[in-house]
This record gives sequence, structure tokens and C-alpha cells, in this order.
Amino acid sequence: MKKSKVGRSTKEGENAPSFAKSRASPSDVPQESTLIKASESCTEKNVSMDTRLSDMDSNLGGWEDDLATWSPSVWITQTQVSETRMEKAQAWETLALEAQARIALQPKPSVTELSTVTPLKQESLQLVKRMSQKSSEGFPPRLLWSSKVEYLLALMGYMVMPSGILRFVTCWVHKGSCNFFIAYILMLLGIGIPLLFLEMAVGQRAQQGSMDLWKNLSPWFGGVGYSMVMVCFISNTYLNVFNSWILFYMSHIFYFVAPWEKCPLQKNSSDFDPECEQATSYTYFWYRQTLKASDRFEDGGQPSFSLGMFLFLSWCLICAFMVSGIKSIGKILCVLMVVPYFIMICFLIRTLSMSDTEYGLKYLLVLKVASIFDLTMWCHAGIQVLFDIGLGFGPIVSFSSHMHDFNNCLADAILLALFKILTLLLSTPVLLSILGFWATITTHHCCKRNTKKLITLIAQGILPPEVEPPDLQNNPTTVYNSWLNSLPPPLRSAVLNIVPECNIQKQFLKIEDTPRFLFLIFTEVISLLPGSAFWNVLLFLLLLGLGLCSNLMFMLGNILALQDTFPFCRRQPRMLTVCLSMAMFLCGLIFIQPSGIYYFSLLTDYWVAGPIMVIIICETLAVAWAYGAKRFLEDMMVLLGRPIFPGCDWLWRFVCPVVLLALLMSIFAYLVQGPLVYMAWDSSTSKEVARLFPEWSLILIAGLSVFVLLPIPAYFAYCLTLGIPFRATPSHNLLTTKEASEDILQGYKTES
Repeated sequence: MKKSKVGRSTKEGENAPSFAKSRASPSDVPQESTLIKASESCTEKNVSMDTRLSDMDSNLGGWEDDLATWSPSVWITQTQVSETRMEKAQAWETLALEAQARIALQPKPSVTELSTVTPLKQESLQLVKRMSQKSSEGFPPRLLWSSKVEYLLALMGYMVMPSGILRFVTCWVHKGSCNFFIAYILMLLGIGIPLLFLEMAVGQRAQQGSMDLWKNLSPWFGGVGYSMVMVCFISNTYLNVFNSWILFYMSHIFYFVAPWEKCPLQKNSSDFDPECEQATSYTYFWYRQTLKASDRFEDGGQPSFSLGMFLFLSWCLICAFMVSGIKSIGKILCVLMVVPYFIMICFLIRTLSMSDTEYGLKYLLVLKVASIFDLTMWCHAGIQVLFDIGLGFGPIVSFSSHMHDFNNCLADAILLALFKILTLLLSTPVLLSILGFWATITTHHCCKRNTKKLITLIAQGILPPEVEPPDLQNNPTTVYNSWLNSLPPPLRSAVLNIVPECNIQKQFLKIEDTPRFLFLIFTEVISLLPGSAFWNVLLFLLLLGLGLCSNLMFMLGNILALQDTFPFCRRQPRMLTVCLSMAMFLCGLIFIQPSGIYYFSLLTDYWVAGPIMVIIICETLAVAWAYGAKRFLEDMMVLLGRPIFPGCDWLWRFVCPVVLLALLMSIFAYLVQGPLVYMAWDSSTSKEVARLFPEWSLILIAGLSVFVLLPIPAYFAYCLTLGIPFRATPSHNLLTTKEASEDILQGYKTES
């Protein structure tokens, strides 16, 4: 055997693939003469295998140069090679191939890029350490997404929450229509895409769970991951209650006549239900009966047994889908994502062909220049962008950490933002047309009801004959309002004192970004359509598909974070899924008690925005200032092998922190400027009324916010006590492992 030369050039790396064929094994032990020569060669070098391994930490730079001339036979100095040393030799060989692949594939770095390569030399050391740790602990290797399509489907499913779509349409109607959309696009470009790229890049670069990787960025922000997991857990707990409502409604759509399409009379002492007789809409009464809602937030009671069964069923579905983790979630998402979008297209075709939808569709083209300068609209647009993308909850970081670290995450972030815009542009016309149809039909009924009542009062002599309304056969709203406005002021006031005003604009602007409104309006509108049973089925399949997609991704984010942090969670992944689902089910029972809907509103309307905004701000500071935005982008440039948009540095360091702080201040101002209000059902009047949350509810959301955010200041105090610097030093570099060494080797072979 010829002695290896240390000074061999990198061009001789063309023979590197042959190393894969020369791995030592007990059956391929060389002859005694060969062993003697190898031993003599090692003696001449004065470096044994054990010495090389011990010097690896202190001589990393020289070690990587030696990789180009390393041969497995040099290490074989004995006839019997232990299994431990065999594994180390194979690890060294893999690292050699990776190093040669980087040299062969990557262009020659410039002077400014040479400084970015030095931190990556520590990858080899980290890989050997982690391989030995895995072999000693007996844990399975880190799972990666089987394909990029499944990875993107998971992120898309995470971003299609039904509540987010309804909230966007509500802001479109109330905050300036096209003006809000312009502000939304600018916020998406200014903070949405950069922060989405930040979370994806951090996960890919670290190849760690969302609870641990922030410690590597900067120990000061080590608590961010723990806050993420807690907020994700609480959010998933109450969001899945939405799916239980859908399942409850679906259990009644196969009746000959849906219960919410008729007055559900219930016998009492008077043999009829006065609430139903006085209710203006049967859907409101049915919704109240469904949730067994109390009249006040303070009213307690036991959880509803019927809703509890469907809540348990919804968690069973999520548990069944999640039992195999990321191995099977991609196939499930192919169904759960395709079916809702197909149904949405069917609804778009159906609603656009309906009459009386023009009033809603005209809001697609409304543009008010004055509202561009409304700061409230910009704040709503920014908050909407952050929640639509799902930043701060943790699943994006967890999903990206199971993707190859050389994946082009910047292109993925742009693709996901485009997908979100297309989803909103598809769903907005559907919702606006349905809202326009609902407002038009409701106003028509209001005019006819007023006309009938006025004629009765005239016949009774209560009103003079001069106020007799005209015939409302054609276009009732226009004819009725024209007649009412033509009356003398005294007579018009007398009429309005007896009957309500029928205004289509006020009716249309009643839209709210709450699940309550979504159930009420859609079920009421669909009950007026021909073949309402068929459209009811499609409606609830649409809502259930989107709801399960988002809840599955929240659940997967929690599971991956726990498995990456706690070793015992990796040993029994199915048991972890079952236990976590059961814990969330038990916590969700609070939302199906009589006052549960009000707890749901309290968390969604007044709680979740604050902690999420604080977490996103800490994420940005950890990357942009603690670790260094320029340094992080240079690391990503080396991994991706291509330049990154240079404006990301400026956006992360200056634009995003300033905008996020402004949004956080707007949230605090919204919470303190007035009392917290919720809509409740008043049994005495059979109407919805606005009530104030009690003072102790403020203490509840404040205490919950402090609880989930407590790890962040705790880590701050810990670092201050030990004198740990804010900015990460080279010893705290963000390390990564090349789990996909086979892909690199294959690329190297192709290039060779």
C-alpha cells in the first residue's frame, strides 16, 4: 500500500466515491503484511487513531484539509476491529465525502465569504458527536419529510384556518375594502414574508425542535421556545371546539328538514316556546340551543354531554390522523386540502349565479383614498398578516427543522405567501356574495313584515290612512324606503317609532369575525337555496376540512417540539399522541359548558394576540441582534449556495422590530381603552345583547399571558445572573447536522 500524501490537491477528490466501496468490515480484514505496512505508515506519521479523535476539537481546520487524502486502510492497525471504532471510521468517511462534496460543488468563496465558512467547520464535529450520542441512547434518527410536496402541504394546511378567512373578510368590509387589501399586501411584503422566511430558515439551519434552538441563537432568548409550545397548546385546545360544533351540526343535516330551518317548539307550561315565537331568526335560537349557552359569562354549569361526545370524536379523528406522525400526514393532507378547495370553487360558481348578491360583490371594488391614512386600518392589516401566516405559534419552526437544511426556504416563503393571497381572493367573493344575498333577503323580509304590521295598525285605527304603504311585489326594499322617505317628517317619525328601519347597508355591516356569525349566516342563507340539504353537506365538509387541517398542524407542532426536547417522548410517539390528545380534550371541556362560548370569545378576541406579538418580537431580536442578521444570512448563503435578498438584513434589524412594537402598542391600547364586551343571548327578550366581561376576566387573561410568557424573562434573569453576553459569541454558533449526506454524495457523484 502506498503512503498517503497530505498535500494532495482538491482535484484528486474525483476518486472520492471509491471510498464508499472500501469500508472496513470484519469480513474484509487485510492480510498480515498489509496490516504491518499500514502500522508502519501510521508510525511514520506519529498519529494514531485515538490521537486523531482526541485532537479533533483543537485541530478542526487542519483536519478538514486531511480529508482529501484520508484512506480507510490507514486506520486498520489490528486484525480485530471493534464495533465502536468501525462506526467512528464510517462516520469519518461520511464526513470526508461531505467535505469533498462542498469543495467540488460550491464556487470559490470571495474574501468576504471566507469568514462565513469557519463556523461551518464545526458541523463535522457536531455530526460525529450526535451520531455517537444517538447510537448510545438508542433513539431513531431524526425523521425528515419524505418529499417537499408534503412539507409544503403541511404549511399550507396550517395557514387555512376558517376563522382567519372570516376575519379577513370582516376587515375588508369594515376597514376600507380595497384600501385594506392594499395595506395587507404591503404588510405581507414588509414583515410577513421576511418573518416567515426567518422562522423557516431558523428551523432548517438548526435541525432542532422549537424549544431548544433559540438557546443556540442566544441564551437570552432560550425561553421563547417554551412560550411557543404553551401558546400552541392552549390555542389548539379551544380551536378544536370549533370542529366539535361542526360535527354537531353535521349530525342534523340528514333530517328531512334541518332543525334550524323551522321553529323548534318546546313544550312548557304554555305548550309553546315564547323565545322561539319572538325570535327574529330561527338560526339564532338553534345556535343558542346547540351551545346550551347561558345568559351571562358568570353563569356556570356542567359541560354539555352532546357537545362533549362530538368534542371527543374530533380529538379521536386528530389522534387517528396523527398516530404515524410525519410519515403519513402528507397523504392525509392531500385529501383534507384538495376537498375544501374544490368545494370552495363550487360555492363560488353557485353564489355568482345567484340573484340579489350584487350589493355584497360591489365591496370588491370600493376604494376610499382617505382611509389610506387611517393608522387603525394599518394595524389591523399587520395583525391580520401575522395571524394568517401563523407566526409565533411554533409549528413553522418545527416543520422546517425536519426539512433538509439546504432547502431554498426563501422561495418556499414567497410561494406560501402567494398561496395565502390566492386563497383569500378565492374565498372573499364567496363570502361577500353570500353576505350580500343575506342582507338583501333579510331587508326584503323586514319591509314586508313592516308593511303587514302597518296595514294592521291602520285597520285598528292606531295609525292614519296616510301612512298606508304601497304594494311591494317588485324590489320590496327600494319601493318601501322610497315611500318612507317621501312621508312628511311627523308621519315618518310616527312610523319609525312603531316599526324598525329596514336598511340594507346596516344589515350588511353586521358581519362579525366570530364563529357564531359564520354558523348563523351560512346556515340561514343555505336554508333559502334550492337543494339546501346538499349545500349544507358541502358547507360543513368545507369547514370541517379546513378546521381539521389547521388543528392537525397545531398538534403536529406540539408533538415534534416535545419529541425533540424530551428523550422519553421519542420512545413512545403513539402514546405521546394519545396522551396529548386526551389532555387537550379534558382542557377543552371548559368551552362546552353553558358559559364556554364566552370563554372562547375571551381568548380569541382579547388574549392570544398579545403573547403571540411578544414571541414574534423576541424571535426577531434573537436572530437580527443577538445572533446577528448579517451573520445568519451569510450562514444561509453558504448552505443554499446562492445569494439571498440583501434587504432581509435591513428588514429584520429595523423595519420588523419597529412595526411589531407599534402593533403591540396598538393591542395594548385596544385592551385598555374601553371595557371588554361580548355578545350574549338574553332569554327574557329572545335577543342578543352586548354585555361586559366581569373584572376578574381581565385578571384571567393577564394571568394567562404572564404564565405563557414567564420563560422569556426567566431566561433573561438567568443570563444576567451568570453574566452571559446578549450577543452570541462564536462558541454559541448555530450548529447543524447533515442528515441528508446521501443526497450530497449523489450530487457529488453527478458533478464528478
